Amino acid sequence: MTDHAPTAPYLIAPRYLAGPDTSLAVAIGDRLRAAGWRSDAYRGAVVYARREAGGLLEAVHIPNGAGGGGKCPAAGWEFTARPGPGTPSTWSVRFTPATPPELPAALASALTEEAADSGPGAKPHYLRPPLPPAQATMPLDAAGWMRDIGTAESAWYAPGQQAVVVTPVTADEHGDDGASWMLAARRATDLQVLWLALAHPATPTHLVRALCAEISDPAPVPRHRLPDPEVGELTLTQL
Repeated sequence: MTDHAPTAPYLIAPRYLAGPDTSLAVAIGDRLRAAGWRSDAYRGAVVYARREAGGLLEAVHIPNGAGGGGKCPAAGWEFTARPGPGTPSTWSVRFTPATPPELPAALASALTEEAADSGPGAKPHYLRPPLPPAQATMPLDAAGWMRDIGTAESAWYAPGQQAVVVTPVTADEHGDDGASWMLAARRATDLQVLWLALAHPATPTHLVRALCAEISDPAPVPRHRLPDPEVGELTLTQL
């Protein structure tokens, strides 16, 4: 993701506290276009789309400051998948603007990677039904995150408990369409939410697993500016 961005002067860990970075976010759009997604500007947003037999992928990026005049009421990234134009979306994943760009980049990578379908007539990989949540949270377990089991869901907490991944309540347990996956991080000083990502419970397992692997990756990430000191304890390397 950093190939098209200027060299950042800092490396920061953990990545879920590293904050946003405009130049790195732009590289996500570059990756989508390189993978054959069409892009168009619309009311301050950039809309990306990729259509193939049996499926349609769409992404919308609304940069900070593009919501003037009420045309773009929210900023951030949103990805959706559906069987084709004019059909209801099967799932969506939304990232608030302060989300570290590594998260939407991980989803973009998982969506653009080639998948080996099972044969003629097989659904695109991004429209396959999800597996049990434990199949998606394996990277969290491997990274030493702590699991807290609730009544109908479970939450995985990072060391230090400043980041969390909450598994969805399924339709059978909840009685409706179910609750979403949630990934989030909070500030150390006052528990204020720094960023939030929501994934529909129908999001395919390998896509959620990519997000879980990304948020729990201990490797530092590049940034052009330092986060607010109140974010919490960081490991910083100045290049």
